[in-house]
Amino acid sequence: MEDAAAEKQQPAVTLYLIRHGETEVNRRNCVQGRRIDPPLNERGRRQAECVGERFRRQRVDWIVTSAAKRAIETGKAVGKHHPDVPFDSFSELNELEFGDFEGTHVTAGYNDLVVRWDDELCTDLPAPGKSGESPAMCVLRAMPRLHAIAKQAAAEQRREVCVVVHSRLIQILLSEILDGSLVAMRKYKQKKAAVNAVDLYADVDTSFGSGAAPWPFRCVAREINSTTHMPDDVVSRVSSATSLQRRNRQDERIRFEVCADGSLELRHL
Repeated sequence: MEDAAAEKQQPAVTLYLIRHGETEVNRRNCVQGRRIDPPLNERGRRQAECVGERFRRQRVDWIVTSAAKRAIETGKAVGKHHPDVPFDSFSELNELEFGDFEGTHVTAGYNDLVVRWDDELCTDLPAPGKSGESPAMCVLRAMPRLHAIAKQAAAEQRREVCVVVHSRLIQILLSEILDGSLVAMRKYKQKKAAVNAVDLYADVDTSFGSGAAPWPFRCVAREINSTTHMPDDVVSRVSSATSLQRRNRQDERIRFEVCADGSLELRHL
């Protein structure tokens, strides 16, 4: 991750791409995406506090989140220690829309879709359902916003920017800005409340990347999927991988659905 040339100059901006803390939907190993929008659960709030503590004594010039509750709540844990720092939320940074898989257990089709994206590199394949997105669709809406954030931060000398978003979106963005395409998403899997630090240098060919907006920075990753700010008992115990290793058919027969009032209901199928 180290770049000798990059060390000779100061980055224009450092982006900290941060995954939100755990939610009850996460704990149940179900898919969240864009429509399923729960708050953090108890463990997730502790994780968010750990993220905030990590940045408490560090310079922070801007806090940016998606429009999702779980991301905003995690971002506010950083903002608690930097009350005078601008705080903005953007819907373009919401998680990929997983279509018909949202709310379902990860073993009910989601894990198979991830194999198609990450192993078979079918990045144009959308999640099932009318609203389902593919990684290629997601990068076209998210990269222009990240581009605008980075450009504004560089112009206004906001050198340290926390961007609190989502697991698959972070994989998409890191693959795009570090590798120039979506073929490397698998390398950037994210634990809950993980931190990724990427230094941006304004000296690169603007044709780099496949997003809708040119990306005018050379990027050097200093941290990827770091959870060193959390004690072991706070780190989440569940993931898509653990669901495959220890399958429980009873646990898999559940689904979160959005009620008319916007709340979530857990249904047993």
